Amino acid sequence: MTYSLLKNTYTFIFLKVVTNLILCSLVVSSMQNNAEAKIVFASAGGIYVMNDDGSDRHRISDGKDRRPCWSADGTQIAFERSLEKDTQRYQLFIMNTDGTNLQQLTDSSEGTRNGDPAWSPDGRFLAFDSNRSGDLEIHVMDLKTQKVTQLTGLEDDTGSYTPHWSPDGTKIAYERSVSKPGLSHRTIWVMDADGKNQKPFLPEPLVTDPSLFRSYPNWAPDGKRILFLESRGSPDKREKRFIIQRGSRSRTEIDMDKKIGGRWVGSGACWMDNGQAILFSAGRLDVPDKDRYHDLYRYGIETGQLKKITTYRYHDVEPDWIEGPLHVSPRGKLPYQWGDIKAVYGLK
Repeated sequence: MTYSLLKNTYTFIFLKVVTNLILCSLVVSSMQNNAEAKIVFASAGGIYVMNDDGSDRHRISDGKDRRPCWSADGTQIAFERSLEKDTQRYQLFIMNTDGTNLQQLTDSSEGTRNGDPAWSPDGRFLAFDSNRSGDLEIHVMDLKTQKVTQLTGLEDDTGSYTPHWSPDGTKIAYERSVSKPGLSHRTIWVMDADGKNQKPFLPEPLVTDPSLFRSYPNWAPDGKRILFLESRGSPDKREKRFIIQRGSRSRTEIDMDKKIGGRWVGSGACWMDNGQAILFSAGRLDVPDKDRYHDLYRYGIETGQLKKITTYRYHDVEPDWIEGPLHVSPRGKLPYQWGDIKAVYGLK
């Protein structure tokens, strides 16, 4: 073997080793930036994503945005955005999970509020609440045709909000307001995905219990349980606890007042860790105004351990979580392709 041939052989081996090291490094970096970024939430007027432990927090939207929700495959996020000075006037948008390919789905001619989006498990539909018919009611949009179908409020106008699909896509849970003489409350209802068979998930509160509010219904990944926040009492002395309800009889109550260490107000809740934990937003009410911010918490159902995930001086609210690796990466970080590296080094 000539010296020139030997030199070329060693050069080829060296470049291939270096290339493999680069690829390994990129794969690890990609896993760190993508696979762990499972939490999406609203904060400081925009949508953010971050790892389960609160690291790699970065903003992916630049508007007055809230109520983010992952698509089932983790490739898109639906949310509501205020386009006007009146922050109560929201419209629906979707975007890729890095903030690109922003699409507006509704406008003010279709109601001054269109929000609380929820993806169907197959990604074909988006359930949301809208006041386009008067009161807020649940609607469903076919994302391919953008045709909208109203599901609730066709026979009465009590008001329905915050829909959430069952994992098999056959049912939708939602909040419903009920106002009768001496009774005004909000509780959880369930209906078929086409709007049929609307009924209370639990027995309606009694007239003797007029201050009962149930909110943030969220179906467990197993499709057998629904998580919601329940509060009772007057606004200044309201008791709050999370309820995990299986059917009409099996009920688990979690008193977060004791675990957080004082009175608090919630701003969104969902399942985490494939149904083993609860991810929620809470703001302490028994602290000075300058320290009264909402943070995100993780509560382990089996362990009973509560962990604060965020500690920024912002209102971190309305979290959503997804199982498995995602297509999330910080803007400006582009992955290398094997073919590009081979072309640079002349490898085959």
